[in-house]
Amino acid sequence: MMNTRRLFQLISPTLKSTTTRTRVVLASHHPTSSKSYLSTSCAWRSMAQDKKCWQCQSTNKPSALFCENKVCKVIQPIPAQLNFYHLLQAGKGKDKDIPTFDVDLKAMRKQFLLLQQKAHPDSYSQAPKREMDYAQLQSSVINKAYHTLKDPLTRAQYLLKEQGIQVNEGDSLSDPELLMEVLEFREELEEATSVQDLERLKARNDEKYAETVHKLQLAFGKNDYSLAKDLAIELQYLNSIKTAILEWHQ
Repeated sequence: MMNTRRLFQLISPTLKSTTTRTRVVLASHHPTSSKSYLSTSCAWRSMAQDKKCWQCQSTNKPSALFCENKVCKVIQPIPAQLNFYHLLQAGKGKDKDIPTFDVDLKAMRKQFLLLQQKAHPDSYSQAPKREMDYAQLQSSVINKAYHTLKDPLTRAQYLLKEQGIQVNEGDSLSDPELLMEVLEFREELEEATSVQDLERLKARNDEKYAETVHKLQLAFGKNDYSLAKDLAIELQYLNSIKTAILEWHQ
């Protein structure tokens, strides 16, 4: 059984969310001189200039991960501005790049595996250093994009960040009634003494989690970003409770 101090650390509002710290590597012709920064802006779709392939000098779309010249097809640097939805073909619209909370997880995973196979560093073990560097960077970003959009909480944080809204690790619940409910759940979890107690609490938390995800779906559908932020904060608490339940036996 987990001690009380560990329990409160896990369920505290100071969560260890990795999404808000996502780093995307800025493309350059010299990977060693790259900068890292995060861009989730829709401006990605309207980048004015195409880019040249570093090997054959063919013109490519800014989003191209591999040279579009069918003879060349060499791996390219990570685009300077990267839209995770377009990368994984998980968005809406003709180019599947318009962010949405509703994603087809099965189709997204298929695209993820396809991209990972193409950019896997093992496939470039005998390639020139530049190609190996680009493969390592691409593989890392592809993996980050997939895990960001796969999880409802990190997907919500990504969408909100695109609107200039930050969900901070220490944000508190604004609803006093909901806060009281979380505190009561803390006490019940602390007092749990059997697997049956844990399963009951887990079922209750899972139901609340699914309900909050559905509310997030509706909020984003109405472009109600203020409500979406409140729900994302609520989901942070529920996610930390889920973690505490999983670690109950430790």
